[in-house]
Amino acid sequence: MEIKFIAGIKKGNAKGTGFFYIPEERSTLLSLGVRVNVKLLNSLYFFAKVIKYGNRLGIYVPKRPMEENNLLDKNVKIQINEIDGFYSKMCSDGRIYLPQDIVKKQKIERNEIILIRGIKNDKVIRKKYSKVQITNREKRHQMEYTCVFDKKFYGKNLIFKVENKTPKNWKPKFNINIIDTSLEKMHYGFIDRNLSIAFYGSKIPVIVSNKFKYSDIAFYLGAYFSDGTKIGNSWAICASTFKQAKYYWEIHNLLIKDSKPEFTISYTNIYNVGYDEIIERLTNKWADKTGIKIQKFRIRKTTGTILTKWNKYGTLIIRESRQILLDFYNSLLKSLIREILSKRNKRLAFDFICGVMEGDGGIPSKTHGHILIHTNKEEAYILGSILRVADIKFKLGKNGENKYFLRIGSLEVLRNFHLLKDKIFELYPRRRKDFFERFKKVGAVKFLGGNHQSTNWVKAWLRENGFADRNYKITEKGLRIHYYIQNYVTTR
Repeated sequence: MEIKFIAGIKKGNAKGTGFFYIPEERSTLLSLGVRVNVKLLNSLYFFAKVIKYGNRLGIYVPKRPMEENNLLDKNVKIQINEIDGFYSKMCSDGRIYLPQDIVKKQKIERNEIILIRGIKNDKVIRKKYSKVQITNREKRHQMEYTCVFDKKFYGKNLIFKVENKTPKNWKPKFNINIIDTSLEKMHYGFIDRNLSIAFYGSKIPVIVSNKFKYSDIAFYLGAYFSDGTKIGNSWAICASTFKQAKYYWEIHNLLIKDSKPEFTISYTNIYNVGYDEIIERLTNKWADKTGIKIQKFRIRKTTGTILTKWNKYGTLIIRESRQILLDFYNSLLKSLIREILSKRNKRLAFDFICGVMEGDGGIPSKTHGHILIHTNKEEAYILGSILRVADIKFKLGKNGENKYFLRIGSLEVLRNFHLLKDKIFELYPRRRKDFFERFKKVGAVKFLGGNHQSTNWVKAWLRENGFADRNYKITEKGLRIHYYIQNYVTTR
């Protein structure tokens, strides 16, 4: 509603603030406490609130426009438009103050998550969930309620609207156990029944899904356990293959709904190719294979790199500089590992270990089919406990200061092959191909094909594990596994 009239500007207080009355014939169109946009002299704008001065309605005029335009005791043309929302001066850090009447009317409390809409020219230009903070202003003898909007709008005149979308004392219902993790301590805002926004201290918040199960993330968290950052100021995970990159990015987006990572390629230039040529080749290849647009490159000169370990297309680093993501991922890891160990969940243990192999797994021998998992002392203990839940026998070894490995023998791989076969190096095609080529040469595997003589103890082992009957004839189980190994197609 637009109201126009002419009014005289009077002294509002001793500090230089002005004041004008709203004509009685116009005052019936406005209510006490209504927020308005005021236009003076056809070019001067400010936001205000209708107050009662004596028995009449009126509006204060700020000190600055009073002094700059010499408005005291002048009659001026005035235009008033009621606004839907409230105006708040923004601090340089993006913080805004919530009016006391809004706080009281909407029953806003400390640490409550609210949805703020920033409006300009009747259009919402920014929406943001924010946590309410309270400051005790002793001089004013009142509590001031603030929340962070967006500092890029500092100095802009915006109208704000606040919505209490989150029910009081509401917590998201995760399908995992978050007790005694950072996830339990976070403050949450309700977005919908599957999405929540999480706040943790003064860290930048994150929108997370609460609709996932352990089985959805066990393999991925195994990969993150080996190839992800778990301490520091930013979250990251590394992918050595296109399949890893696509999968990691897919699951990360399943968990984090407002992710805006930085994609970096780390590449060793062992052939001393020109920088521009490398950038163009890597950019096009990763975009073609994964749909990911690379933003940064780390091109290193060769320092005696072993060619067999060289990655032709580099390693992708998916990084995001939000510390709350580390809290989130470490909570998931803690919860999953606790679930595996406390519930003795063999299926989750297998998935987790296969995920770990994507980053830290290796097949060091060209003539044997065993697997090594390289790790450190602390994580070796954790992985050993999980391998025991999976009922996978292993040997722990050390090859340097805080450099440990867990060795899973070829017969142990064969014994658990029905559980490992589909996920072992699933996202690392070259390593998976090499593994199968080497595993075919294992004597016990060749014996399953019926054209190889094995030692008595190997035949006894095959009989004890159901691959051969008491006459050492290959069972259906043994034939199925041998067929799978011999006919594995590496390009699928």
